[in-house]
Amino acid sequence: MTAPAWPGPAGRLLPTTTWILAALYAATGVLAMWLLSPRVPYADGWRHLARYLELSFPADVLTPDNGHHELLPNLVRVLDLRLFDAGQGFQVLVGIALALATLLVYWRGIRGQPDAARRAGGLLAIALGLFWLGNIRALAHGNESVHAYCVTLFLAIGLHALVRARGAAEGAVAAAACGLAASFSFGSGFACFAAFALVLLLRRSGARAWIALAAGAVLSLLLLHFAGGTGGGARLAPLQQLPMLLAWLSGPSLYAAWPLLDPQLASALPLAAVGVPAQAVATEYEAAFGPAIAGPWPQQLVGLLGLAWMAWLAWRAWSTRSAAMLAGLGTAGFAVAVGMMIVLVRLDYFHAHPDQLLAPRYVVWSSLFWAGLLLAAVAGNTRRTRAPMATALVALLLLPSHVWMGMLGQRMGDVAAEAALAATVGVVEPGFDLGETPIGELAAALPVVRAAGVAVFAWPESAWLEREWPAGEPRLSAMEGVEVEPVDNLLGDEGRRLRFATEAPCGRLLLLDAGNRVAGLATRRRDGSWIGWMTGRGPLPAEVAACAPPLR
Repeated sequence: MTAPAWPGPAGRLLPTTTWILAALYAATGVLAMWLLSPRVPYADGWRHLARYLELSFPADVLTPDNGHHELLPNLVRVLDLRLFDAGQGFQVLVGIALALATLLVYWRGIRGQPDAARRAGGLLAIALGLFWLGNIRALAHGNESVHAYCVTLFLAIGLHALVRARGAAEGAVAAAACGLAASFSFGSGFACFAAFALVLLLRRSGARAWIALAAGAVLSLLLLHFAGGTGGGARLAPLQQLPMLLAWLSGPSLYAAWPLLDPQLASALPLAAVGVPAQAVATEYEAAFGPAIAGPWPQQLVGLLGLAWMAWLAWRAWSTRSAAMLAGLGTAGFAVAVGMMIVLVRLDYFHAHPDQLLAPRYVVWSSLFWAGLLLAAVAGNTRRTRAPMATALVALLLLPSHVWMGMLGQRMGDVAAEAALAATVGVVEPGFDLGETPIGELAAALPVVRAAGVAVFAWPESAWLEREWPAGEPRLSAMEGVEVEPVDNLLGDEGRRLRFATEAPCGRLLLLDAGNRVAGLATRRRDGSWIGWMTGRGPLPAEVAACAPPLR
């Protein structure tokens, strides 16, 4: 028998609070995507950009990269290159649209819930899975958000087709098409077929639906194979891979409780009243279990509990077959399948680099595991307020991590911007923080990008590099604390790094040598100071910096 809802103000307060939390996470997630995403290539973006410039259409779109077929994301990236000089903003906007569209499709299934508390709780669960800033690596990076949220959108559409279609076979055909599209959006997209198969199983669908879905999966595999570049290296070692999978599923819990698990991060907390006890807990945790990022057994236990919860919800769904509950379980099943694919093909890599098992780039997938379970719990709980209340409590507990993961995203954007500036000048010193950008890929991409005059080389300041500064043009005279340090250069001849303070009406400055040559660039940091790099050595003029006027 269904328990009654809370009467009076208490019954209205829960859904209102939950709606507010869902809106908060969605709004701040979108803002983070727009404000924190770097407007320069970063990480894989450099390699992608060089490939697009070297190939003509349609090879630039169809050619796989690192085992991933990204046909639809490549279309967006190539449009960004051809129409907007690879300024990244178009990719960011498309990523935002895809993430919001995913939320909207899930909402179409959630809105059928019988009361406001469960509707609000279900929407909050998916908003957390998509927009919690634990996903900052995908959210705040246009190159990543395009392929990640292409996959989530096709997952959502396919699940909606399965749980809402009048005929199981018709829904399976639509889901198979979505699985094919997701597979050609990113490697993780093929896991959609596992999600759809779980829903067919729980719906007790007939042979026609299974045949349609299986045909879509086989067609996808054949097309991926004949398109080439499907990757390889899968190796089955269950006793090693199962603990990895369990730890991988626990990824969101690591970033939700990070300062309590990592002494270095705890020591960086600004408030001593919080930082000191957090550091004590984190130090004890690391001494007992080892580095949290390597996925020790407490995190494996979290993953195991999650799978047990999923099994219990699936048992309940077998009899209730609620549409929203099936969508939630399908979402969780998708994430499990992604984790299985990753540990199958990257076993040796994780042995060599154990800290990469729980890297932030995977959280966009593992967070969907817990979001799906929360949605299934909300939709399937006969006590109308219990599961929505638990979901609201989870959202409140995640708010601190929402802040510090946003700070991590801000730091990532700063690293990307400074690395791009140094690369534009052609001076990258040893030990320079390039984030996730491999120096080899950056060095290989730079000549191609420079020749095309796109991305960082479309900046008006870049056009001044190696040119003579006109005698009549002004320079900045009020510069304080100028520090010049010679540095070795991974990209060529020796160079130097400059730090200084000044007031300037521009976001980037030209740096001039004693021969009036524009030899470098500088950028303003968040603290108001400036950092820049120059080629060459030797004395510098007293007025070394200038804002770039238009080229004549």
